Amino acid sequence: MLPLHLQTGIERRLNRHASTVLIGGVFLTLCGVLFLTMCSMPCEDKSYGIHHDDHAISRSKAFWEKHHLAPSRDLKTSLVVMVISGVDNRHQRNTIRDTWLSDARKASVMVKFVIGTNLLAEEAKKSLDREQFLHNDLLLLNDLTESYTNLTTKLLYTLQWVDVTVDYKYFLKVDDDSYVRADIIVKELQHKPAERLYWGFFNGRARVKKSGQWAEKDWFLCDRYLPYALGGGYILSSDLVHYVASNSKYLQHYLSEDVSLGAWLAPVKVDRIHDERFDTEFVSRGCRNDYLITHKQSAMSMQHLHQNLHKSGKLCSKEEMKRESYKYDWSVLPSKCCLRNDKILP
Repeated sequence: MLPLHLQTGIERRLNRHASTVLIGGVFLTLCGVLFLTMCSMPCEDKSYGIHHDDHAISRSKAFWEKHHLAPSRDLKTSLVVMVISGVDNRHQRNTIRDTWLSDARKASVMVKFVIGTNLLAEEAKKSLDREQFLHNDLLLLNDLTESYTNLTTKLLYTLQWVDVTVDYKYFLKVDDDSYVRADIIVKELQHKPAERLYWGFFNGRARVKKSGQWAEKDWFLCDRYLPYALGGGYILSSDLVHYVASNSKYLQHYLSEDVSLGAWLAPVKVDRIHDERFDTEFVSRGCRNDYLITHKQSAMSMQHLHQNLHKSGKLCSKEEMKRESYKYDWSVLPSKCCLRNDKILP
């Protein structure tokens, strides 16, 4: 045991430096917490490429909204349009840039072309890099190999990227052979629900394909596909995008991305709006001036539509019907929902 006078000296020194020791301890603790937090934050440029592993649940929109070190969402827009494209479809992308995309940007709409780059030849990657340098409108999915069988995964990765990266209200998915009246859509969205919105041209009576290119080998829910908006173009509110992105690891992938989305949202309380102005079937129903989206358009037909619109204010040089449309009857069973018996509808 130390002599009394030594004990007293040590206590005096400790008391003299107690505040310094306390402050130093608090500082070191905060530095440790800050270091661990920063290590958990994503460091890649999310506006250019994407890796699937970056979309763990801890990176979800809800997580960042509550996080005190949440990154700012530099990409902000009311409507984000994601165009599903392919590596070799540069001519189609350039046609879109020269036509409806120019009008979309005037309406402050963000548009990006989604392309999978996994297993690409080096020359193809360099070509996409040059295109990205020139236009800065590509979303390159580094973990996705381009193929029809990967379309559902491609949609899911796209939803995850949008959910994490963009501050927005509505999401529009289209194909690169769809002509879009983005300016009109933006105006109409001002009068649409801000939440639980699923807007497009719905089908509820399509039979499940068991053979051929579109065979659904994993479908066992029923003998018809659940009601879904056709994939030429559909709109979701941001909360539904977040719902799908956050639950991605639980979702069954079917061959068709639009069928998959309909199945994922089937048990959810959603405001489904069937709109005949979405000409989004596997063939175009013709040309009507009030179309919001018209699918299966060649580069030349897109240019004609755009020229008509800017010369006369009308989409069509002459309106025509190649295929009858239908109103969706939500009061009956899906197999009886969609009778093509109205020749007046677009």
